[in-house]
Amino acid sequence: MLNRQRQIKLLQDLIQIETIDDHEKKVVDYVVKLFAPFGDRVRITHVPYQGDRESCVISIGPTDGNFKLGFSGHMDVVNLGNREAWRDDPFSGKLYDNDTKMYGRGTTDMKSGLAGMIATLLSLLEDNVPLTGELRLLMSVGEETGQWGAEELTKEGFIDDLDVIVIGEDSNLDISYSNNGDIDYTVTSYGKVAHSAQLNVLNAIDNMTDFIQLANQKLRHLPKVHEKLGPVLHNITMISGGDQVNSMPDKVVARGNIRINPFYTVKDIQTILENVINEVNQMPQHHFELQYDYLGEAVSGDENNEYVQAAQKLLENILKRPVNLFTESGTTDASKFVNSPSAPTMFSIGPGNDSCHQVDEYVDIPDYLAATEFYEQFAKKYLTK
Repeated sequence: MLNRQRQIKLLQDLIQIETIDDHEKKVVDYVVKLFAPFGDRVRITHVPYQGDRESCVISIGPTDGNFKLGFSGHMDVVNLGNREAWRDDPFSGKLYDNDTKMYGRGTTDMKSGLAGMIATLLSLLEDNVPLTGELRLLMSVGEETGQWGAEELTKEGFIDDLDVIVIGEDSNLDISYSNNGDIDYTVTSYGKVAHSAQLNVLNAIDNMTDFIQLANQKLRHLPKVHEKLGPVLHNITMISGGDQVNSMPDKVVARGNIRINPFYTVKDIQTILENVINEVNQMPQHHFELQYDYLGEAVSGDENNEYVQAAQKLLENILKRPVNLFTESGTTDASKFVNSPSAPTMFSIGPGNDSCHQVDEYVDIPDYLAATEFYEQFAKKYLTK
């Protein structure tokens, strides 16, 4: 295992590469240099996305073994909010509180998990650990805005032959084995500009309320309720339209979010939503258009899965505390990986806390080191004799 100093330096270096919804190729370039000394013992595949954005797959171990283990981490981070509100440079990677915490955007979500996985591959190589199977690290772009990298990696077949994928998302070092799916969409109601004093004038805002009421009626009362993740959820979260208080708007735009439990597929929910659009378009003077901004499937996991159970026991031995198994209401790259025709077992384990996406994001260094120890032990359990 890499020593504490090298692990901290690795994470600091990743934090200092600013990747707010872009520039992931800079992370790839840095990481590839770390593996350069190992020559043909490492297989590296670059998966360009666009501009300065690039996913990367790094593999070690024999490709003809009986087991293939995937590690997954995204390289992008969310924006800073009010930069002036940060206590320090959000891309400094500075240590605080007697070197027990590292501050910076991405420390929790999720460069600490990614760094722990990178450190594991480096450690296995440096220690010349004889592997009986393949360990494949999937570094993806654009998770925060649409999981674009995970979608492309899935299309390219990098998921198809894996037995297990461990995702390094922040989980407070508990284990998330299932998560909701997600649909983000935009709907536009078209009207006609007119003076508001006229009678019987087409009002795109009134029409939008018809859509919202019908969509809520159809999507908020679906019969299949998941024991842990609950019902399908539908909410309109953004709405805009109109230029002047005494004029009718020519269009109104709304954005909606649907959280899908594992009993439904994205296609199931799309069918319902599109039927709502068709129904309101049959109403007099109603004209609507629908576009999808994000589609992510639910991941139906099993807390009794053998790999989940093995991960729980390993982690409890490291942490010397009970490790919780839980379901996640949000999505991860697993929502794209699940589209693989032979989707493997997937679960998330990573260091982190509730500071993700917030000002003064940080990670506890002991949690980061413990996660790295887990990744290495889990890899050795399934990839060594």
